[in-house]
Amino acid sequence: MGLEEYSRFLVENGIKTLAVANFEEAITLRNIEIEAEILMLTPVVQKKELQLLIENDITISLGSFEDFELAENLAKENDKKINAHVKIDTGFGRYGFLSTEKEIVLEVFKKCENINITRHVYTFFKTNR
Repeated sequence: MGLEEYSRFLVENGIKTLAVANFEEAITLRNIEIEAEILMLTPVVQKKELQLLIENDITISLGSFEDFELAENLAKENDKKINAHVKIDTGFGRYGFLSTEKEIVLEVFKKCENINITRHVYTFFKTNR
């Protein structure tokens, strides 16, 4: 089963939120009229891609101050509120706000007028084994 078939199957069976790895998967699901919430887990670096995600009501991933600034400005330009979830980097060094930046991150959240931080905050925990 491919992305489209499996996504339809999940939504038809009560799943309300789907997570995708990248821009192409998110847009593909909207193009086949999946109406569930779609979370995109990777960061958006291109303004053009972010514009399409906003137009298609995709919940984006924010993990840097630059991400917030781009998303807030583009949402404001489009006179639209957008949904976002927050990525925290707890030690892998992949992507996300550093766990030591929590106070600064909260201040950024408070300043956003056009970004709705959803209930989704995610990370991968690094363990010392």
